[in-house]
Amino acid sequence: MRSTWITPHPSPLTLQYGEEKTLSLLNPAGLGFAAIIPLIILLYLLKRRFQEKVISSTYLWEEVLKDMEATTPWQRLKKNLLLFLQLLAAFLLVMALSRPYLPVAGGLEKQLLVVLDASASMMASDVTPSRWGMAQKEVEKLIDRLGPGEKMTLIKMGEQPEVLQAASGDKNELRRSLRDAQLKTGRADLEAALSLIASLSRDSRDIMLLIVSDGKTLPVEHDPRIKCPVEFIQIGRESDNLAITTLATRRDSGQVLALARVQNFGEKAVVSDIELRVDGELFDIREIKLEAEGAREIIWEDLPVRAESIQAILQRPDFLLADNEAWAVVEELTENRALLVSEGNLFLEKALNLLPGMELFKTSPAEYDPALADYQLFIFDGWLPARLPQASIIIVNPPPGNHWLAINGEAKNLSGIKAAGEDSLLRYIDSSDWQVARSQKLLCPDWARTLLESEDVPLLLTGQLSGRVAIFSFDLHESNIPLQTGFPILVHNLVGWLLPGNAGASFDLNRSRISFDPHPEAEAIYLQRPGEKEERYLPPFPRSFSASRPGLYQINQVLSDRIEISFLARNQGDPLESDIKPAALPWQALEADSRGGGERLGKKELWPWLCWAVLLLLLLEWEVYRRGY
Repeated sequence: MRSTWITPHPSPLTLQYGEEKTLSLLNPAGLGFAAIIPLIILLYLLKRRFQEKVISSTYLWEEVLKDMEATTPWQRLKKNLLLFLQLLAAFLLVMALSRPYLPVAGGLEKQLLVVLDASASMMASDVTPSRWGMAQKEVEKLIDRLGPGEKMTLIKMGEQPEVLQAASGDKNELRRSLRDAQLKTGRADLEAALSLIASLSRDSRDIMLLIVSDGKTLPVEHDPRIKCPVEFIQIGRESDNLAITTLATRRDSGQVLALARVQNFGEKAVVSDIELRVDGELFDIREIKLEAEGAREIIWEDLPVRAESIQAILQRPDFLLADNEAWAVVEELTENRALLVSEGNLFLEKALNLLPGMELFKTSPAEYDPALADYQLFIFDGWLPARLPQASIIIVNPPPGNHWLAINGEAKNLSGIKAAGEDSLLRYIDSSDWQVARSQKLLCPDWARTLLESEDVPLLLTGQLSGRVAIFSFDLHESNIPLQTGFPILVHNLVGWLLPGNAGASFDLNRSRISFDPHPEAEAIYLQRPGEKEERYLPPFPRSFSASRPGLYQINQVLSDRIEISFLARNQGDPLESDIKPAALPWQALEADSRGGGERLGKKELWPWLCWAVLLLLLLEWEVYRRGY
């Protein structure tokens, strides 16, 4: 575990004591005033000078003789209460000038904002009892060290930030909220958490932000500019993890095929058995070997034709067991008809003809008939009709002046194409080498969102009108994208989203939810989550369901004459979360030193207490002198 600072602090003199406490000095130069201590002692050693006189008797001068003996120079110091009090007062005054402090939660900061990573990688067991358990212990230590008048805001960082306790100084309530916090199986969105914190700390002072995480979060694309000091406590040590990152099925020529991709995120070569189950029954076991940080695909052929679902299981234990299992649904091969309206686009034709169950038809814009309705998918290339059909649509290079999409000029020579955000439609696609010579500058409508962009120019959008819509803002011939290996995968993903074969159900990777389009004639819907009781829904039906737990989800739609049953698989194998090697937070603003421990959270200065002690000693010294001790 280590801590990283975004706000630099002076290098103080540090004095260790005990196991956890550390006494430090903000002004070590103040120790130079310790020279006053030997001066006080020297004053007691100096002799007072007297003029010699001859007298007849010393009987009346005994008290004077005692005083002369006390002021004899360089004699051994005798017990003297006044000297002890003066030396003690001088020592405390020197320490006060050095400004000592103790590390405490909050310290000079009156409020501590604690962000607790609750993503899937925090389930890793490379530390005891787990990364999540250790993170909770670290936060509990901070709660225990809260001082009087100090408050803590506890935030759980998942796909959406959640405030567990807001600005509370009640340690019991903070501990209860921490104990009740549940670990999620999705990703951690650091930017969303920072945006929330920026709004919470905008009008406040004396605030410190503490992030407890293993560093496996979504990167911060737009810095929310946090103004308060930030500390990062890193949780985790090891990287040993073997994960099933892909499990897919396909029907082809009467056969059912399955493909699994297994990835080794560890730094050593590993050997493991992988088990395949079909509808819960054991089908095959194979041994696989993977090099350090390597990957391998395993293909099974001739699966049972009537198979509905498959499950793959890695037998080798590692530090993250949740991604050692994966599920996939064997889709029924549905025949879909698509109409390509274009002057000619071989790239689209080839990509669409590769899709199983797709029957492609072609026509030109001049011959397009708006009355055509026997198609599930329309592709308009460089042209749009006055009225869009009631079906799923792909729009390529929309013309200026159309009724559906606003265009604000052109952009040329676009490169560095990147995803506008994490999305399941872009899985297994590397767009870093994609280039576009010319593109329309589309203004993203309210009903759509951007998937791919370059220099803030949207290149690929998806949305919902009367049906689902995907939009390419450029002519494919004016780019190198159709020549890239990721283009057929992108078309496959888009068509799979545009034409969901699972009774209208699809899975949203970003929010761990099932997006659902119920059947128009459905009278009731029953949802069976993995390991939970069946839930019943009546009209009006929700359009999405939470799906945080990995496994198979069964959706039963009750119609008047039948029940439609569909399955959907939710898997944990996510390259971001399965790569459990601890890392720095993906936040460019967090560039500073790395220091061990993570115990320093603030400074509780002691000089006011020392000054009060000096004042009390001076009063005590005056009383001792007055009484003649």
